[in-house]
Amino acid sequence: MSSSYSFLLAGRELDVFLSFSGKVALDLDLGYDLSRNGIKSFKSESWKENTFKPIDQRTLEALTESKVAVVMTSDEEASSVGFLEELMVIVESHEKRSLTVIPIFLTKHPLDVGQVFQLFPDKAQIWKTAIAKLESIAAQYSFSRNLPVIHGTHRIKQTADDIRLMFLSSASSDFKGLAGMDRHMKAFHALLALESDKEVRTIGIWGGAGVGKTTLARYTYADISVKFQAHIFLENMKDMLLPSENFQGEDLRGLDHELNELAEAKKKHRKVIFIADGVHNIEQGKWITEYANWFAPGSRVILITQERSLLVESGVNHVYEVGSLRYDEALQLLSRFAFKQLSYPPPDFERLSVRAVQLAGFLPVTIRLFGSFVTGRDKEEWEATLLKLNAKQGKDLMEVWKIMDASEDEEIVEASQS
Repeated sequence: MSSSYSFLLAGRELDVFLSFSGKVALDLDLGYDLSRNGIKSFKSESWKENTFKPIDQRTLEALTESKVAVVMTSDEEASSVGFLEELMVIVESHEKRSLTVIPIFLTKHPLDVGQVFQLFPDKAQIWKTAIAKLESIAAQYSFSRNLPVIHGTHRIKQTADDIRLMFLSSASSDFKGLAGMDRHMKAFHALLALESDKEVRTIGIWGGAGVGKTTLARYTYADISVKFQAHIFLENMKDMLLPSENFQGEDLRGLDHELNELAEAKKKHRKVIFIADGVHNIEQGKWITEYANWFAPGSRVILITQERSLLVESGVNHVYEVGSLRYDEALQLLSRFAFKQLSYPPPDFERLSVRAVQLAGFLPVTIRLFGSFVTGRDKEEWEATLLKLNAKQGKDLMEVWKIMDASEDEEIVEASQS
């Protein structure tokens, strides 16, 4: 499935930890709707435990890996020891600011705790404190207390969408400070003309592989999507089969969630931000530009491709070229990933850094890969990696990936050079 959010969460094994007070909450399957939005979740089974035992290692690891914990509660069945013990860990992690907690109360009273409190009176006060803290956290979210209404399938999908937008909002800051991005964003925002709601504006982004076209689009998407009624990001159109001209959402059961969203936006004439990455041929370009006419005025449609001529022939009037980084920008980007936020490389690594950005062709993707790989390494290791990078000049970027991925295995590195 093409995901709207996988680009924000790349490199993470898990994104959301799902904690349930019992089977009633579990049966709503919020995890499915999160996964359709590219958000990876872990379903805890601690609620099954009615005796004292340590939380299992996999559950603790999942909680540590996750950025967000969603705690779904109901008083329709008695809470368990396992859930309450897990809740204590979740609240503690929240207080350490290492975890965002989103409570979802399915019933008027969050939990039925009478029975478990009677069985374990020595723990009752500690659990009460954790529950009180959870209720305090719930005040931050408008969708935490929806009482029985949340049982509807539509409400669960809307809750998943609210969480998705929260991911967008927080993730947008990850792009800020990237070398050259402020310069691109300023120029690209002028082309977007967001102050105008009189037309559906179609804009093209083009440039060579690895220059940052998709990063610019992602940053834009995260920055402005809240201004639109619908937001769709198709990540890779290269091998996508185009739907028929008059396709409707109900006809797309086997296709991606994003295409269903697209059909729904057309059907309801919504104001849309729609980004199509990897536009590969004229047929795709024309399909997008023609389809855009069905959206409401004020919509913005962005096509990303390596070919400027493709945009022109598809009827895109507003075009932005993303070029390679400037020298100072390239060194800043390398420094950020290799030396963790220094403005420029330290003097004793300056010569090596200049070589690195030159060999990387001033391409952001290659510089970021190299910087992440050499962070914490000494000059000799930099030299060895630069020799390998030099041997791959002019090769496909996947060859550079092979060098980085095989970092700890010399035999694999040698194989990647063959």
